[in-house]
Amino acid sequence: MCTQREAQISVRVRLAMRQLILALALTRTHHALPPRMGMLNRMLMQVDPPDRVEHFEGSFYGVNAKVSLNMRTRVAQVSLNGVALGGRISGTGWLDDFFSEAGSVVLDPEFERRLKRRMVTIYQARLDRANHTVTVGVKIPVLGKVDLVLM
Repeated sequence: MCTQREAQISVRVRLAMRQLILALALTRTHHALPPRMGMLNRMLMQVDPPDRVEHFEGSFYGVNAKVSLNMRTRVAQVSLNGVALGGRISGTGWLDDFFSEAGSVVLDPEFERRLKRRMVTIYQARLDRANHTVTVGVKIPVLGKVDLVLM
């Protein structure tokens, strides 16, 4: 038979076990679900971060040149403005070799056509990351080949 002391210990153990089981039942045993995402959050998670665009400007004999260069795709938006060109011309261009930072230039056909009408040719470009400049090789009437440095 059980003694009085053993009975008291048995009651205490049962009480402690009940408290433990109740505590386990009330606590979460699984991970909480993440909050529901709205449509905007879902779209932002799928969109890549925007590409870094560097801006370069310069002028030569009254012609102002502005270049916005996408550093990932290496496609440049070029804008030329001046009386010598007969107004404003803009278009896109990129290097012939995608992986290089200097070389021959490919222009979109419409931009190239408008430049040829004015007897202007953009034949090379070079990016200098250390000095934050772009040097553009241009062939223009009367002066011939000229290197234009944009900062």
